[in-house]
Formats: sequence, structure tokens, C-alpha cells
Amino acid sequence: MAKYLIFLESFTKQKTIKTFLGNDYEVFATSGHLMELAKRGYYNLGVDLTKFTPYYDPLPEKNKNIKFWQNYLKKNKPSLILLATDPDREGEGIAQEIVKILQLQPHHYKRLLFYEITQQSIKQALSNPLSLNQSLVEAQNARQVLDRMIGFCLSPLLRKKLQALSAGRVQSVVLKLIADREIAIREFEKKKEYILQGIYEIEGEKYTLRQKDEKGKLVTYPSKEEAEKVKSQLSSIFSLINEEKEKRYIFPKSPFTTSLLLYEAKSQLSFSIAQTTKLAQQLYEGIYLKNNNKQTGLITYPRTDSCRLNKQFVEQVYQYIQKQWGKVYCQFSPQHQQKKESLTVQDAHEAIRPTYFSQRPEEIKDSLAPEQFALYGLIYQHTLASLMSSAQTKKTTYTFVNNGYYFTLNENVLTFAGFFVLNPDYYLPNYKVKKTSFLEKTNLKSLEVNKIEIKEYLENKPQRYNEGSLVQELERLGIGRPSTYNTFSRILLNRGYVEYNNDRQKHFVPTELGFKVNEWLQKNFASLINEKYTANLEAELDKISQGKNSYLEFIQKFWNDFFPYWQEISNKPV
Repeated sequence: MAKYLIFLESFTKQKTIKTFLGNDYEVFATSGHLMELAKRGYYNLGVDLTKFTPYYDPLPEKNKNIKFWQNYLKKNKPSLILLATDPDREGEGIAQEIVKILQLQPHHYKRLLFYEITQQSIKQALSNPLSLNQSLVEAQNARQVLDRMIGFCLSPLLRKKLQALSAGRVQSVVLKLIADREIAIREFEKKKEYILQGIYEIEGEKYTLRQKDEKGKLVTYPSKEEAEKVKSQLSSIFSLINEEKEKRYIFPKSPFTTSLLLYEAKSQLSFSIAQTTKLAQQLYEGIYLKNNNKQTGLITYPRTDSCRLNKQFVEQVYQYIQKQWGKVYCQFSPQHQQKKESLTVQDAHEAIRPTYFSQRPEEIKDSLAPEQFALYGLIYQHTLASLMSSAQTKKTTYTFVNNGYYFTLNENVLTFAGFFVLNPDYYLPNYKVKKTSFLEKTNLKSLEVNKIEIKEYLENKPQRYNEGSLVQELERLGIGRPSTYNTFSRILLNRGYVEYNNDRQKHFVPTELGFKVNEWLQKNFASLINEKYTANLEAELDKISQGKNSYLEFIQKFWNDFFPYWQEISNKPV
């Protein structure tokens, strides 16, 4: 008979953790939440609007498991129940649901927290069981009630007035971002500008000379005709009049937060948010590895907004870098450790990294599906790069003159590889760096260009969001959290508010309905549906998590501010 009972969220995680535990432990998985906010009361909010008490009902599909657990506890009576749900706000909420449903007394249970599924991490958690964090539970309650109040109050209005399906606290702000960006693109198109540039090619390398004024500012023309007038005065010979050299450093990116992982997986692997989220969860929960014949968790917890790394892991990486390339390739004071963390960062745990640095991607490739291998390889190399020295380049700016008009050409040449040594074929073109300088080989006094062309000026053109860039923007604005990034774009697509354009990166374009919904929300609820207010709500939820505010005070104030105005809009004729 097992002395201890552990509750997890995932069956895969259950299988992995069992490899570390003996016969004294039984492990059950909840498969996510066990309860949901009830759909009853005023507007089906599931909240007593006098005391603001939320009501929760068990999820019908979990009844069978709940009865099994109840019977197990009656028959077996374990010495201690260990609640090892995910180490975040939602995980704390699920742990509280287990306590409620099984009517556990405080002396019956403890909380287990671990951020990677390794024997060492599980052992440390078991030797340091904790109490449930009631501040996190309150924050999770507040988040659910807040979302219900906004969604269930605004959605019926949209259905009545626009025949649209839904609105939401974050969903509607994401729609606003996408719609605002599309409007900015259309405005940019109305004010097209053009630039003049010369194209010079040598040994397969292409160089672009761009027209600048005497102060070095790019010259733009309001029409092709005006640019054509200047082009007609130019010869194919550009005479060198100045040369400036500058030493530059290119630092590796910080270790993976959730948003950065989603962005890079989209950019480098063309993975959707849903795809990356699913694969990262699989790598975290555990994969059966043929080289050690057991289920192994390969990465740390994939929902994080911290870029800290475990000191022991960092030391292992430094030893590897020194052995492979030398001490000069180690970045002993990484930029991401020096920078001050944003106020919106919860920083509950560390960045996403390999759990075992010794598990090289190529050595376990035959145990992974192709997409798992691709994502694990990305995480492994990115983490390694984040602890390596910056690449160093020499930037040379050449200034030329042609019939009194100035043109400049920039060349960035690698002088020290730093982290570029990991994958120069990827880094060099992406950072616009050349291995060698073809211009320095010649006694450069002038260039005869292959052609002079008029190009539409696009550098300041606003770009549509794809899933990766949208998540990066949400993180920058302090909107949403790592555990929720997977939901926003999917909801907007399902509601018909946005659609993908036809390019490979699948950028979002608002539909006609999306524009109408955003316009109506901005006309009637602009003070609620905007980036700053939504970020402030997230900050208030974080304060509850930290014990600096309470569920009751937060929800009561929100409802008392929101309800009168919402009622006024509701009573207006369609």
C-alpha cells in the first residue's frame, strides 16, 4: 500500500515521474482543471454580486475520476497527499480544486513545486513540501471572474447589435492591435515615398548605395517622377569621398521565455503557437529515450517570463564552450543577467532550457519525432548561444558623390565569431554580416554600379502581425501571460474577426466583421478595451498573487466601476 499520493496534471508527466519514485508513491493525473465557474445567477456570471463569492461546479467529464479518487482515499488512507500541479497561477488553482472536491483537511496535503522533471528536482521538491499559496489561488479566482464578467457582459451586446459572437478582456485588445496595425498600413500606402539607389555586384556579393543628404539622412521623393528627374542626372560612376570605420558588438539573445520561444519557433521553424506549445509540453513532460531506456523530461517548464538560468547548468555550459572553442567564447556576464527585469515579469522560475545539457540533440534524434527534434534543437542551440560571447564586426560606411548627390554604402564584416560559430550560415545573413570584405580587396576610389534604380521606400512601413510577433508585442505591453498566449489568435480566427493572408508566415488581416466589432467596442468601451487598461488589470492580478491586494477588493472595485456604464450602453437602442 502506497504511503503517499501525488496529484499531477498530465498522464505523460505521471509516467515520467514514476521512474524516479518507489513503491511508497501512487501518482494520479487530473488532465487539467476539475471545476469551472458556474453558469448561473445574474447574466450567468456564477458570482454572488453582493458578497462577490464565485461558485464553482465540477466538470461533468471529470466525475468518473473524482469518484475513483474518493473511493481510493476511503480504502487506502495515504499518510500525505502531495499536490504537484504546474508551478503557476493555474496550477495553484487546480491544486485548490483537488482540496475542495476531495474535502481534504490541511494536515492531509502539501504542495510540491518543481520546474523540471529530473530526479534531482523531484527529490528536492519532496524534501521541501509547501503549503498552498492562497494568494495565487485568489489571483486565479480573480482572473476567472474578471474574464467572465467582461466576456459574459460584452458578448450579448455584440450579438444583439452586430450579430458577432464574443468579446473578451484580452481577446478584444488583441483584435484592436491587429485592426490598428492594418489601418496604419493603409495610411502608409496613401503616402508612398521613393528612394534612389545604386546596385554594385562583385564576386556574387551585392552592395546597395543609397542616396543621403549632407547630414546623412535618407533622401525620399513623394513621386517616381521626381526621383526620375534626379536619376537622369546620375552617371554609373560613384566617387568615394569618405570612409568611416566602427567596431560593433552583436550580443546573443536572452534565454527563452515563452514569448521568445513562440516567436523564434514561428520565425525559424514556421511552427504555429499551438504546435510549439504542444511540442514544448511534450518535451517537458517526458519522452522515452532509447539511449537510457527511460522516460525523460528534456526541457524545463515551458511557461515562463523569466530569463534566469540555473547556476549549475550554466557552469556545465561554460565548461563545454571552453573545451570546444576556448574561454574567450564564454560570456561570463550575460547581458540578460545584467538588465533589470520588467515590472510585469512574474519570474516564478527560470528560462526554458534543456534539463540535461549532456543530452545533445543529435544523440537522441532517433527517440524524437521530427518536429520534436527540431524544437529541442532550437532550444538547445539558443540556450548555448545565450551564454556565449558576442560576435564582433567592423562596420565601414563609405560615402560617394555622383554629380553633387551623396550616396552611402554600409558593410559589416565579421572580426570575431563569438556565438556565430554555432551556425554561421544562419547568423551571417540574418544579421547582415559578411565573412570577408570584397571592397577592401580593391584600391577603392570609385565604383561603377551595375544599375541605378528607383524603389518604393518600405523600411518604416508597419508590418502585419503573425503569431510570433503578436506574442512579442503582447509581452512588451504587459498583456496576457505565458500560460494564455496560445488562446488569443485561435479565438479571433474561430470568431471570423481575423484571417490569415497568403504569405508563408501567416500574417493576420482583420475581416470586415473584425473591423466592425473593434469599431463598436472602441466607440462604446474604449476605456476598457485598450492596451494600457488591460496591462493594468494584469498588474493588479499579479499584486493579488504577491499578497499585495485581495480578490474581493479587486473584483468589487472593477464591477462597481464597470456595471453602471455597461448598463447604460445596454439600454441604448440597437
